[in-house]
Amino acid sequence: MNIEEEIMKEFELTKTGNLDYLDNTGCSFDSIEEYILGEVLGFCGCGDPVIIAIQVILPFLKKIEKTEFGNYEDYEYMFLCYFANDKGILEHGTTARCSWLTKKGKLILEYLLSLN
Repeated sequence: MNIEEEIMKEFELTKTGNLDYLDNTGCSFDSIEEYILGEVLGFCGCGDPVIIAIQVILPFLKKIEKTEFGNYEDYEYMFLCYFANDKGILEHGTTARCSWLTKKGKLILEYLLSLN
């Protein structure tokens, strides 16, 4: 299964005849990229959200994958931990600082790597 198929399965997306993607609520998206950036990450689409995802989210997820945890005084790192936990990309036990990737988080990491 390729990354697009895995994302479609995990996020319950279906491809329509006209190449759009539908989520389980019936919302339509032009691409997997639009779904990931808009629906999952919550980006509005203004500017260049792909660049933001690649320059900010991707390095953060790579750091989490390698268990290179930041510290509480690293406010950008902590913000991203809280953000990613809220979005279901990460989950944590006793501290958000030591979060781990969920299955969805692993797929988003793999997808962002494919865009880079």
